[in-house]
Amino acid sequence: MRSRWAVGDSRIVRLPMKDDTLVRCPHREDCGACALLGVEYADQLQRKGHQLAQALGKHPSLRRVRPLACVPSPQLEGYRNRAKMAIGLSRRGLRMGYFRTGTREIVDAPDCRVLVPDVLETTRRIRRFLETSRQIPATLRHIDVRCGTDPTRQHLTLVFRATERQSFPVDALRRHCPDVTGISVNLNPGTDAQVIRGAVRPLWGDREVWVDHAGYRLRVSPAAFFQVNLALLPTIHTLMAQFFGRGDVLADLYAGVGTHGFALRRQFRRVLFAEGNRSAVADLKSTIRARRIVDIRIAPVAVERGLDRLREEAPDAVVLNPSRAGARETVLDAIAQCPVTKLAYLSCDPATLCRDLDMLCRLGFTVRSVQPIDMMPQTRQVEALALLTRPRPPTP
Repeated sequence: MRSRWAVGDSRIVRLPMKDDTLVRCPHREDCGACALLGVEYADQLQRKGHQLAQALGKHPSLRRVRPLACVPSPQLEGYRNRAKMAIGLSRRGLRMGYFRTGTREIVDAPDCRVLVPDVLETTRRIRRFLETSRQIPATLRHIDVRCGTDPTRQHLTLVFRATERQSFPVDALRRHCPDVTGISVNLNPGTDAQVIRGAVRPLWGDREVWVDHAGYRLRVSPAAFFQVNLALLPTIHTLMAQFFGRGDVLADLYAGVGTHGFALRRQFRRVLFAEGNRSAVADLKSTIRARRIVDIRIAPVAVERGLDRLREEAPDAVVLNPSRAGARETVLDAIAQCPVTKLAYLSCDPATLCRDLDMLCRLGFTVRSVQPIDMMPQTRQVEALALLTRPRPPTP
């Protein structure tokens, strides 16, 4: 009998985990989204830890850093709260699913096992609607369905390969999908893999989903980033909270809708959120207004453009959660110029994480731990939380 992690009120404990952890999916052979389907879960965790260790070993400053055991997901399937599916309309029929590995060929995926069951059911209903309706424009390229804490309240974004608004039978579609409480549209004529680009405009109903976490009700708009595996947020924030302890000013950089900063807010006198996505900033402000919070500051620009504000706030603690591209050198250098003594870096890409950790080490920080976290079981995706410290700079 192996073991897995679970989060209690204030600590992380080990619980038994069954040996039979194979997830069987009918799309395994063709779909490129879940490359580790058919691999025992304990082996998946070991592979992800090894992948992170290899990335650390490429940097001399990090070769002595050993990643901790990978924190497993409480759910091995049915965990993903967002479905981004490509659409292929042709005389041969409808294809709706994910791209085959290394290609732009769409693999039909009517039974995606990692999706939250209610979201999966909505994708099936959308599929049946698209198959039977004669009013679907050929420019429809993606659907993006997401839910928050309540899986029966979902938002659907229709993405068209076009520059002008397309005619679409929205009323008929929403009657076909009872769990969809809001529909938006995005026009993305690009040919790359990015699903949503530019403005997302509401067509009907709710303009967001809601996530209840750490005593807050967080608004999440269609264009805002949010973690796809809600069950692991308590684990991440327990680790961060234990590491930070009490502090003065926390800077939450690449803050999104404020997930980390709000969860840690009670441990600091003030929190600075830095975020450049307009939708996410609007979501942040909505939470602040709803709770009438006064100890929050917002830098509503890209982190790279708000470094003067960061220096002015002079944080002693920082949360970094950038995109897969990682943080720019100018951002890391600005952090080093602040009186930061503790830094938590949450990353979804081991290569860019280790690149940035190497620079932070050269700027005087020490890596205390690197914790892999399996946010996306069945995939090769590796999430990791690195915790760093630095001696308190002398008072000028």
